[in-house]
Amino acid sequence: MAMATGTATGTMETEDTVSNDWQRNISVYRLGLSNYKDTHRLQTRLQDQRRNGGGDDTLLITEHKPVFTLGRGNPEPDLRVGRSVVANQGIEIIPTERGGNITYHGPGQLVAYTIVDLKAWECSVTDFVSGLEETVIHVLADWGIRGDRKDQARGVWVEDRKVASVGLYVRRWVTMHGIALNVDPDMSHFDLINPCGLKDVEMTSLSREASKGVAMAEVVESFVDHFATVFDAEATYQQVPGKAAART
Repeated sequence: MAMATGTATGTMETEDTVSNDWQRNISVYRLGLSNYKDTHRLQTRLQDQRRNGGGDDTLLITEHKPVFTLGRGNPEPDLRVGRSVVANQGIEIIPTERGGNITYHGPGQLVAYTIVDLKAWECSVTDFVSGLEETVIHVLADWGIRGDRKDQARGVWVEDRKVASVGLYVRRWVTMHGIALNVDPDMSHFDLINPCGLKDVEMTSLSREASKGVAMAEVVESFVDHFATVFDAEATYQQVPGKAAART
């Protein structure tokens, strides 16, 4: 049975829910710069494992090579320019199963993908999305920036400028996709689209709002720490196979 979450940012396939009392634990993997399709395949595999009773609740932290992704309910790209302009910039357009509309991912943007069993965490989809937004709001505060939500559009905003976008796909209570925070990406790429389908939105970044360069490693650490606090979870960094451990 398929069910919409009731928000513009999530789509869900679900079964009857039950309560669970186990400790919330999250395994954290730093993937570095990644290809979107490779990371999507990884998410799908982890989600399948988790919903079949295996694997761990997982947080994947990455930056992507430039790409536009489309939400399930908006399969046509909401572009401000012709497709040829996008192609000439070397930016691929990829449809996905998540909620929401078109968004951009690229180097300098922290993308956090969540593979979490919400039934085990006793957490609704709406509360989980709100928790992701709250995590980013706390990250911004670490740099002295006030982040807020808006009633008409999910994500995180600094006044009227959008700094983070969120979208989920939930199947039988297990999530994939997540939230993307602009740390210091190439902001000109946002000018090629109507981000999240919003025609007059102004996008911003953490470094722009802080008026200084911001180290991605520091933002990652802040995000993981606040994620653990917001969701009352124990976060453990894991080594990515084939790579040296980023943190122990």
